[in-house]
Amino acid sequence: MTNSALQTPTPDRTEPPGTVERARARVLEAVLEPVLETMGYALVHVEWSQSGRRRVLQIFIDHADGIGLDDCARLSPILGNALDAAETEAEGAPDGSDGATLRQLLAAAYVLEVSSPGLERPLSRLSHFARFVGHRVKLRVFSPLAPGDSQRNFHGRIEAAEPDPDQPDDDRMGVVCLRDPDDGAQFRIPLDRVRRAHLVYEG
Repeated sequence: MTNSALQTPTPDRTEPPGTVERARARVLEAVLEPVLETMGYALVHVEWSQSGRRRVLQIFIDHADGIGLDDCARLSPILGNALDAAETEAEGAPDGSDGATLRQLLAAAYVLEVSSPGLERPLSRLSHFARFVGHRVKLRVFSPLAPGDSQRNFHGRIEAAEPDPDQPDDDRMGVVCLRDPDDGAQFRIPLDRVRRAHLVYEG
């Protein structure tokens, strides 16, 4: 975790909103997921946040027997070392490659936080939404779903999670169907348009 300045690549304006963010998440997942899987854990979600002047990399993990503080404390240095090693390996990677993206993401100082998903767990893959059909969720998209529309935030119950017919095995693609509990409106939201989604705890 170095202290050099973060250089963010300029996004291609012809690409759909969220393209850069999804690419960044995937390069981190490619490092973290194999490490977690070998230890019997599942990677739920990866997210950058800001706490004051600190950059924070939040890694949400899960396990069949649940996650405790001991799990998070034990895995934090392991995942930190994996990221440091991947950053070192990415030195000299050509611009535009996954290695270059990873190097740019990790160049500036950051704090690593390993957490359980919690009651209002984040949802980022189609299998996550499919697992919680019938539950309430809050969801924000990168850009409005239709021209002339301004809505970016949605709140409703998950009715279905439909795979992308062209890429049925890609867990990051597909359509999430939500039903608004107040007016009954249904929304079909492509998963690649979702910026952030999480369950709503109902007690």
